[in-house]
Amino acid sequence: MPGEGDWIASFQTVHRGAKPGGLSDLEALHAREDVRLMPLQRNAKGLLLDLPSLGRVDYTTRNACVTCTRREAVKSVLPVGEGATLFGDGDGLRWLDGSWRHTVAVLSRSMDFTGTPPCLLLFGETGELAHQVTLPDPEAWEAFIALVRRHHGCWNCLSHRPTTAGPATAAQGACPIWMLREAWSGAGSERDLEIRLGGLGLDRLLALRAMEGLYTSLITVQDLASVLAGLAASGLPVHAQVGNRHCTQVLESPIGDLTLGPGDWKIHLDGALLTLDPSGLDTLWSVAQPSPSGERHRLECYDAAGGRVLVLSSPQDPCPLVHLGWQRLLGRLDGGSFH
Repeated sequence: MPGEGDWIASFQTVHRGAKPGGLSDLEALHAREDVRLMPLQRNAKGLLLDLPSLGRVDYTTRNACVTCTRREAVKSVLPVGEGATLFGDGDGLRWLDGSWRHTVAVLSRSMDFTGTPPCLLLFGETGELAHQVTLPDPEAWEAFIALVRRHHGCWNCLSHRPTTAGPATAAQGACPIWMLREAWSGAGSERDLEIRLGGLGLDRLLALRAMEGLYTSLITVQDLASVLAGLAASGLPVHAQVGNRHCTQVLESPIGDLTLGPGDWKIHLDGALLTLDPSGLDTLWSVAQPSPSGERHRLECYDAAGGRVLVLSSPQDPCPLVHLGWQRLLGRLDGGSFH
């Protein structure tokens, strides 16, 4: 729909250059005069359980560099502990963290919703946009109205705490390299690795730097473009993660259409469109993750603030041919082989 992409992008300010101390995404939304806002209940888990009633709509997760939009009818909503929720249609899944707090229903003040359809915006505890649900099909609007009525809140439901600086990251020398290597090699999953690194007082980016030459290697944006082109040409399946600190979209399929233009890159994956701004990428890593069945390979992309904006990896427990294909593809990169 013409204009819908700009409409989706217009609700996020923090990831588009806002400075600390400025307006949060939620505060910037409240200041806009071109939209009508309807606050919904704070931390309304029942609203998530109602998402299947909307039918096929657009689900968008974005960060500083990547926007992922997938049109689907959510079939399952599953609480998974610690306040987090997993929801999707089985092919595309989203992990909404327990830090999600606020939801707003948004309508354009224009009577013509062409290019500016109704949407639901989900925000984190500090007012940062976590996820967006857009309803481009008028047939879904009646269900949207019913959902808003069931979960309507008040303006107090949107009160949120200001962003504060996070705790200082522990110095690299504070953790012996053998302990980091043991944690890295022993992790059974991405979540397990995060827990192990947290226990050592290390964030992920610092761990990548410490493992450079052993399990990780810096690559360039041109290397990323080459790998994407190789994946698209080979038909190898790709496990992709796109998100922010509140919500992560997970997809797994071969890459379909791929456009590596002078501006944004367009990647079609499992019915989703990923739009990547390569100018926003700061550091990119080729990574090998040891496991009992062999190394699992992935690419991790970070913005200038240290946020992980995109992960592309081989599938979990791939067949030997897929594993070999990924090895060969990443082996073309300088330092792509780890020993």
